[in-house]
Amino acid sequence: MKSKLKTIVLAFCAFFWAAASFYSQESESNSQEKQTQNQQEEKRQEQKQQEQNQDEDSPDVYDDPYDFVYLQNAEGDQFINVRVMANFPLNFGEKLKIGGQVTVGYGRFLNTWLALGAELAFGYNPTIGSNILTYIPMTVGVTFLPAIKKFEFPITINVGMVATNYLANSFFPGFIVRGGAGCYYRVNESWSAGIEGFFTYMPQWYFKDSSKNDYLNMASVSAGVKYHF
Repeated sequence: MKSKLKTIVLAFCAFFWAAASFYSQESESNSQEKQTQNQQEEKRQEQKQQEQNQDEDSPDVYDDPYDFVYLQNAEGDQFINVRVMANFPLNFGEKLKIGGQVTVGYGRFLNTWLALGAELAFGYNPTIGSNILTYIPMTVGVTFLPAIKKFEFPITINVGMVATNYLANSFFPGFIVRGGAGCYYRVNESWSAGIEGFFTYMPQWYFKDSSKNDYLNMASVSAGVKYHF
């Protein structure tokens, strides 16, 4: 009897020892797994924090260092301009009266402040005896365009040929030089409007008879619009 009781006691002791060992191993395994999970979570949090710091340090794509109004014109941009001008002759006295002119032009920007272009115009001035002096300038030119916010200040120089006609007398090709400056307001991305002042020099050179050489000086004031695309 004592031998059986001893065997039972030893069996229970062995069972409890085995159970304790299994529980200890299971607890250690769970502890290691939990520790691994904590380390992985810490790494994820650290990586997330680093990404947030990088996002804060990197510039916003919308944070343009220049205001849009200063970059209204860029390389490759184009425009069409239309002007209506009043022409004031500076010589010929009362023989030549105040006239008018319509100009249509095209330009293309080489950068934000420089454009090349061409213009075609038709102008006239009444003369004594109710006659009309007409001229058709065809020019190419360069425009410098400094800007302050939505205000643009074009400075233009044009050179080219001109056809003139008075009564039955025609002259072609004549030479023309025009320089001017003005102020335009950028209404929106596509349109601007403004005023300009010009000085025009139109000589007539007769190489066979220099005594017939003549020239016309004019001051002009214009109102115009530009379509930008």
